[in-house]
This record gives sequence, structure tokens and C-alpha cells, in this order.
Amino acid sequence: MLPDRQREGFGEGRSGTVKGDAMRSESRRTAAKRTVDARKLISRSRYRREFLKKLAALGTLLSVPRPLVSSLVLSEEGGQLGELTGRFIYVGTPPERKKLKVDKDVDCCGKYDIRDESLLVGPDGELANVYVYLRSRGVPVPPGLAEKFPKRVTLDNRDCIFKPHCLAIWYTVQEFYIVNSDPIAQNVAFTPLGDLPANIILAPAPGEKTDATWRFHRTQTEPVHIVCNYHPWESAYILPRDNPYFAISGSDGTFRIPYLPPGEWEFQLWQERVRQLELPGYPRGRFTVTVKPGLNDLGTIRVSPASLKVT
Repeated sequence: MLPDRQREGFGEGRSGTVKGDAMRSESRRTAAKRTVDARKLISRSRYRREFLKKLAALGTLLSVPRPLVSSLVLSEEGGQLGELTGRFIYVGTPPERKKLKVDKDVDCCGKYDIRDESLLVGPDGELANVYVYLRSRGVPVPPGLAEKFPKRVTLDNRDCIFKPHCLAIWYTVQEFYIVNSDPIAQNVAFTPLGDLPANIILAPAPGEKTDATWRFHRTQTEPVHIVCNYHPWESAYILPRDNPYFAISGSDGTFRIPYLPPGEWEFQLWQERVRQLELPGYPRGRFTVTVKPGLNDLGTIRVSPASLKVT
């Protein structure tokens, strides 16, 4: 047995060892806690930085003018826009175009073979001058698109008729330019619904006052008839719209409406003989298309003589 002093000394040494172990454990726990706290602080700091970045990005987006925001979505280069195409084919043998009565300024106009233009059909049934245009309202227009369009739409009084016979105009961007190329005086008259009527007199060409510029102020739901009060056989049509989503079938029967934003849109078919061109699947000449990015082809649209009231 150890002496009491030794026992006491031994006891005191062991007690010191236990206390030291406890202090070291406490130190390790404190260090570990500090490490955890530091990690939490770093994590919170990173989260805060990411949050601030997102908030800044959101603030930037919200501060961008709306047209610019639209361009991010409706960028032609990004392939986000659609194009609507199709071809009109007249089924059957078209009637011979009627020769019109020319009884004014005969010395000038009598030398031309002036015929009815209300039904123009090509050798293989290609149907020209069918209007196709957007009926839906509020369809966005990509920014910068106006720059792709000519500044004016021209109607020429030439060879004692209006050329071209059918026109359309984005009236908020384009002006209507009228010119007389004939050596006789001409008149251009039209009355848009809810807009200013026009009764323009053009002097014989060449010379002064042979042209004029007109501005439309209201969109029209269908083409406006243009006449000449001097020469009753002269006839043309123009469709003023507040957007660029329209087309007129060409001599090959085809039409093309580019730059359409994706979405479900309603369109109208119109032809001067019947106005609303009603066909199977096109009640009252209307149809709805879900426009997707890229080409949206309606294919061949067959038009019967009965649908154009051809007997």
C-alpha cells in the first residue's frame, strides 16, 4: 500500500489528468462549433450573394422597356417567329374575262384591252388576289419589324386602269402613294369605314400635280373599294391594317405571311366577288391556326366556282 502522501499525490495527478482531458474535449467542441458556425456563415454569405445577383438580374429585366423584352422572346434570329403560307387553286375551268365598256377618253383608253379583274386564274388554276389577314387583336409585333417594310404602298393609274388591282397597307408605318402615269386626268376616290373619305384629282402626265400621298387613320375589317369617277371601269382594293399580318395571293396562287409570333390566331379569307370567302373548313372565310416557330403551311386550298358565285 502506498503512503498516504503518495496516495494523495497519485490521486491529485489523476484528477489533474481528468480535468485536462475535459478541457481538451471542451476545446475541441468549441473549435468544432466555431467551424460549423463559420461554415454556416459562409453558406449564408454565398446564399446572400446569389440572392442579390438574382434580385439584380430581376431588377434589370423589369427596367427593360417592353419592346426590348419582347425582342428577347420574338427574335427572328432566335427562330421564335412563324410564317404562314398556302396556295389557292381554282377547281374547274374559269370563265373568260369580260371585256369592259370604255366610253370615256376613248382616244387614250380605247386602245387598251381592258377586262374584268374580279377573277384572275392562271393556266393551272392559280387563283390570284385572295386576301389573307389576321383577325385576332392584340397580337404583338416584333420590334424593328417596321424597318423591313417599304415606306409607301403605291397605286399607279396606268393604261387607264389601277395597278395593282389589290393592295394592303400597314397604315401606322406606311403611306399610300398615288400616281398618274396616263396622259389624261385621273380621279381616285374611296371611303374607308369610320375614316376620312378621299376624292383625289391627278393631272395628266407628264407634268405637275400628277401624284398624291394619303394617310389612313383607322384599321379596316375588309378591303376598301377604290374607284375613278372619270372612268367607271377602273377599280381596285386596298386593305388598311394596324399590323403587318396580311397577304394577297399572287399570280401563282401562293401567299406568305411572315414574322408571326407563336400562338393561336384567327385569320380571314376575302375575295372581291363574294367578300368573305367561305370554303369547306373555312366558315365565313375564317380559320384558326396554332402558329409555331418556323413554317406553317396550309398546303393547297381548293376554291370551287360555286364558292365564288361563278355560274
